[in-house]
Amino acid sequence: MKAIWLLFLLTWLSPAFAAGGEALDFPVNLQQQKSAAVVILFSLPDCAYCEKVRQQSLRHIHKDPNYKGKVRVYEIEFSDDQRSFVWFDGQTYTGQSLAKPLNIRFSPTVMVFNAQGAVAGKPLLGASLPEFYGAYLDDLIRSAWAM
Repeated sequence: MKAIWLLFLLTWLSPAFAAGGEALDFPVNLQQQKSAAVVILFSLPDCAYCEKVRQQSLRHIHKDPNYKGKVRVYEIEFSDDQRSFVWFDGQTYTGQSLAKPLNIRFSPTVMVFNAQGAVAGKPLLGASLPEFYGAYLDDLIRSAWAM
């Protein structure tokens, strides 16, 4: 486990992970999703810190045996007023229309929700403290499972 965290930390600090990677899946209909926890990265275009969070903390989740089939990861660009999706409550939103009720103002913001859409703890803001980011995310996911 220590080796994984060390690898995570070294990768996080690597300059190879600048902006420019592909976005995570876009949520079409969260009301129909079946996972016990949903992780959402709220991002902005060309956000280098979003790319770091995407690469080091979020892309690996679906491969982790502890999370496989239990966690879904999505990305919503919160300045987007074009692409729409169905939220947990059945309402249709764009990233921009959802940002205000969720108080999304910083990029990146990572939030974890349970299967019914309840927020599991405080959002992760920015990309600081890379050595603790994965642990904070794990705690939020476990909180979503327990709700």
